[in-house]
Amino acid sequence: MNARFAVPLLSTLGIVLAAQSAPAPAEPSFKWHAGLWASAAASDRETTDGSLFLRTVDAGEGQLALDGLQLGAEANLTAGWSLKFTGLAGRDAKVLNMADGESGSFSYPEAMLVWTGGKDTLKLGRMWTGMGMEVMDQTQDIMATRGLLFTYAIPFNQVGIDWHHAFTPSWSTDAYLFNGEDRVQDNNRSKTAGLALTYNHGGASDKYLSLMVYRGAEQDGFGATANQGAEGRHRERVSAVGQWVWGASTLQWEIEYGREPFPAAVIQGATGGADVKASWSAAGAIYKHQFDDRWAILARADYLKDDTGERLSYDTTVAAAYGTMLNADLAATSVGLGLERKWGATFTRFEMRRDQLNKDVLEQGMKGFRDATSATWSFGTSF
Repeated sequence: MNARFAVPLLSTLGIVLAAQSAPAPAEPSFKWHAGLWASAAASDRETTDGSLFLRTVDAGEGQLALDGLQLGAEANLTAGWSLKFTGLAGRDAKVLNMADGESGSFSYPEAMLVWTGGKDTLKLGRMWTGMGMEVMDQTQDIMATRGLLFTYAIPFNQVGIDWHHAFTPSWSTDAYLFNGEDRVQDNNRSKTAGLALTYNHGGASDKYLSLMVYRGAEQDGFGATANQGAEGRHRERVSAVGQWVWGASTLQWEIEYGREPFPAAVIQGATGGADVKASWSAAGAIYKHQFDDRWAILARADYLKDDTGERLSYDTTVAAAYGTMLNADLAATSVGLGLERKWGATFTRFEMRRDQLNKDVLEQGMKGFRDATSATWSFGTSF
């Protein structure tokens, strides 16, 4: 992250941070955490490239994949400062690198400096996004697969500044300034700004509702394909996520809406010189019921509407049929039902899932279809 990126906001925060009483001196300490997860899947559809229909981030048809091998470390320094780093290897690291314009099977989604004092926490560097009810670390997820919203509607990680302030145990805010809303690299002078308001019922961390808004210029491509005129192209997003736990049940939900202008030249069927406004909206929910400390049932339903196909075209089968086009009006739905067995921090999950698009795409052999049913087995552990 460039120095010019951090200095303005740090100057603004300086007065606030200086006004708080310094935390009691603490001895430097070090802690680490690790996890791994893997999966195998089968589908009743054979796509031309072997991928699973509407499951871009999951392993392909008939494959057993080491999705993630993660190692994280946190070093507590003095006066409230700490360093945090997370390294990720495996298939999910490749997915993360592709989204970030990088390559290889190793990524570092977290690399940040953290200051904590009083009611404030300041993070500077590379961090996981705060959006979404699902995360890349499958040991922290509920389902065996990733849903439509995680796959197509939200970013994975971001680079910038997150200033968190807790007004009370129940109410808090976050102010964000990022290189890009879904980019860790930058090719323009503008930044993406965001605000979040979070309510934790009774101060509980497992009962919350968070509303986030973002606006900023986005990167168009990488390297030689980057559009240096991206300053005037602004993405706007509203994101809401929540969770409620009662007894043995957990309910998570998420709503997404985003829009951004594209030059008419990159939208099939668009004419004239005016930009084309692309928008998408999505909603989803996940339910888990824990019978005991070993067995649980899992369910998820989600929906994504994409008026130009710009988001759903991350799926290669959808991209081959439609790409990004005017009035594509694509809509995808997904329903999954699963079972989980745990042994302490180790788990195995099985999920049956059905995905559907409102328009035909082509499978291997050029036969048209709109839906796919898949079975997924996953396992993992954390320590």
